[in-house]
Amino acid sequence: MKKVLPIFLIGVSVVLGLLYSQNVLAQYKLPKGSHSVTVSARLGDFYLNLSGYIAPFASIVLYSDGIYLRATTADQFGYFTISEVLIKQGFSKFCFDAVDFKRLGESYSCMKIPPAKGNVTIKDIFLPPTLGLSRTTIAAGSSAVAFGYSMPNALVTLHFGDKTYTTYADSTGYYQFVVKDVKAGVYKLYSTATLNEKPSLEPEKKLTLKSLSWWEQILEWLKNLLNKIWQFMTSLSFGPLWLAIPIIILIIILIL
Repeated sequence: MKKVLPIFLIGVSVVLGLLYSQNVLAQYKLPKGSHSVTVSARLGDFYLNLSGYIAPFASIVLYSDGIYLRATTADQFGYFTISEVLIKQGFSKFCFDAVDFKRLGESYSCMKIPPAKGNVTIKDIFLPPTLGLSRTTIAAGSSAVAFGYSMPNALVTLHFGDKTYTTYADSTGYYQFVVKDVKAGVYKLYSTATLNEKPSLEPEKKLTLKSLSWWEQILEWLKNLLNKIWQFMTSLSFGPLWLAIPIIILIIILIL
């Protein structure tokens, strides 16, 4: 009994000590610091600020080396602003990919500048008109219809192979060309514009128009027919038999 009592008292003392320690820690508060810290970071060295015009309500996306940087929409008069795009030292090229508000055509152009050593601001950039085609393949001797949007009342030039055609955009910025009697061949097309004697950038992407001779039209028709037959047959379950059917049909067509 004499040995148990001291052990019991020691145990009670330990428990009371632990409870006291927890109470003291619960009441203790760290002193409030007198300094405020703001953490910020940015991925770039300088700012790129751009402004210009293309066509009313056109959508514009800014790229550099295929990397998306910023997107915006031109106002009702065709003007746009892209501000405070972070760029790195040595930045030297960027591109605009634009689509008119009716999505009739596209405009893709680029600018090269001296390697950036500080903030870059460029104003009054005139982007080329958007351009689309009613058809990308036509029969030789028929007409090609090209259209798009630029700034209202701008003088638009269509570059059609080695020929050029001009017209004025209307009050909404819309323009259209009808090129008649197109000879057989493959043509590259793009459009530029001039407004108040200021020329637009030249687009880097051009459209391709194919004007087919009569025998090219026949080959194109056969190609489309075989593609449709191929798609139909591959959607069915004939086993190995479907491989022979298109060949048989082709032989019949050639005999006829």
